[in-house]
Amino acid sequence: MRDSCASAIELDFLRLSYAVAYLNSKGGDTHGYIAVLRQEIRDAAQGLQGRYGVGETVNIVFASLLVTDMTRLAEAAGSSHDDGVPEAEESVARDIALNALRREIAAREPDAVEKTADGALPFGVEWDYYGVVQ
Repeated sequence: MRDSCASAIELDFLRLSYAVAYLNSKGGDTHGYIAVLRQEIRDAAQGLQGRYGVGETVNIVFASLLVTDMTRLAEAAGSSHDDGVPEAEESVARDIALNALRREIAAREPDAVEKTADGALPFGVEWDYYGVVQ
């Protein structure tokens, strides 16, 4: 794993961990989720769970790719290679991870409702997913 990738996941992990801990300290029952597509990123994120002592308050979602996801990713990779535009592949990968994240949250938190209004997002951070249980 590249250092920039490791730094990015650690920063995201810390940001999410802080938000979860802060909201729980205010009486909430908050759970955080990070979706990853690659095993080495999952392993790094799991190492961060132990390093920062967050236990299961921050869950690592290792996205299981659907056949359609694998096809989209392969097509995006081919297009990125042909066009020399790696952002296309990153955008598709991000979309796949976000859909996997939503599926996992729906399975674990069936009463969760996604909130998208800027005023509702903790700390003004544009979270990939922010939901509350009604």
